[in-house]
Amino acid sequence: MTFTWRSREHPLSARAVAAFGPAARALAASVGRRADAELHALRAVGAEAGIVVLGEEEALPWADGALYLGQDAAAPSLLLPTTLRPDLALPLVERALLRRVARDGVLAVIPSQHLLIPVDGARPLTRAHLSRWMG
Repeated sequence: MTFTWRSREHPLSARAVAAFGPAARALAASVGRRADAELHALRAVGAEAGIVVLGEEEALPWADGALYLGQDAAAPSLLLPTTLRPDLALPLVERALLRRVARDGVLAVIPSQHLLIPVDGARPLTRAHLSRWMG
């Protein structure tokens, strides 16, 4: 399935933030500076040279170069860039992407990296997890 991304008229509320390469390290460092109580309000999953952090919008960390993701009611199994939408019907895109990875659950869609990242396995963040991830 081929589609292009277009700007959204109204951005989605952020439910996650993803970053790759140097931006991922900056995002992990930003999370690591938080108090333990704030840290435990977030969940994360590692990806190819990147990280996806999930949480309530006001709890999400910021890092230069990070991509914020949200859920559209028309495709609840996808975390999409908050400011972009595909030029095809979202339910069709959702079915195609879930079929592509041959699994159910929620996928983070990262257009710039051409990645689909399953996030159902996201774990609560701890300093030990961050330390291992940052190596």
